[in-house]
Amino acid sequence: MRVLIVEDEPYMAEAIRDGLRLEAIAADIAGDGETALELLSVNVYDIAVLDRDIPGPSGDQIAKGIIASGSGMPILMLTAADRLDDKATGFELGADDYLTKPFALQELVLRLRALDRRRAHNRPPVRELAGLRLDPFRREVYRDGPLRRADQEAVRRARSARRCRGRCRQRRRAA
Repeated sequence: MRVLIVEDEPYMAEAIRDGLRLEAIAADIAGDGETALELLSVNVYDIAVLDRDIPGPSGDQIAKGIIASGSGMPILMLTAADRLDDKATGFELGADDYLTKPFALQELVLRLRALDRRRAHNRPPVRELAGLRLDPFRREVYRDGPLRRADQEAVRRARSARRCRGRCRQRRRAA
């Protein structure tokens, strides 16, 4: 499992990351909203752990972006905002879980594993056809071995090829 931790307190973020590593959970840290958006644009994460009150785009804005992307990435809000209204707002934004500070690391690990288990049941199946392996959830395409990151066009073409199963003719491009 690979987790993005968005936390502006460096000691807290590093303690969480180190604790997760001991539990065999890989974690990257973003100390502000801009860094979080950058990491989300170049890496694939299984779960996002968001502090709501961070510099730059807030954790709430990052959550909205993750939801809008349609990735289905679970979001765990990890924040000092502990009033019922705060929790309600977090869930209304699309958070899958909400944990308030202070917290026990073991509880965070248990919640992350539960979110990952739940997510695994909702993943679309990996498809294979003629040496092509498509993982639509991770947007990865393998062709006779090496991984190639797939953009939306590549995923669309691979799905189309799977539907055709030899019945479709390939279009020729006009030169």
